[in-house]
Amino acid sequence: MKKAVVLAVAVLMCVCFMFSGCAGNYDKSPDQYKNVRWITPDYSFSIYTNNDCKGIYKFNNKKYNIKAKFVSSAVYIYDTDNKNAELFNADWMYQDGQLHIYGINFNTKKYKEFKTNYAEFVDLQKEKVK
Repeated sequence: MKKAVVLAVAVLMCVCFMFSGCAGNYDKSPDQYKNVRWITPDYSFSIYTNNDCKGIYKFNNKKYNIKAKFVSSAVYIYDTDNKNAELFNADWMYQDGQLHIYGINFNTKKYKEFKTNYAEFVDLQKEKVK
């Protein structure tokens, strides 16, 4: 009887973990804010929600025109000047009032220069724009 109860509790816990996922639950994803610019303090990365989540990403004195797409807890960054090729993808969450993008995976096959880009995360602040 004890084994059956332990097994039932273990199965129940596994089912709960499967449906809870790893991502936090938020009222809005970053692209759902209106009149907001998500930006790093050094202006090297920005996303404008009013402009279809377009923005810029700078690396090694080169500026990439980008478009961000938020899907669940993931974000995909596309190079709009290069036929919307994926620049990188990552996960996102809110942390201390900022947009925290982490676990960045750069597309080093198409963008060889990113082989020396060791950024693993970036924090963007929310700024109101008119």
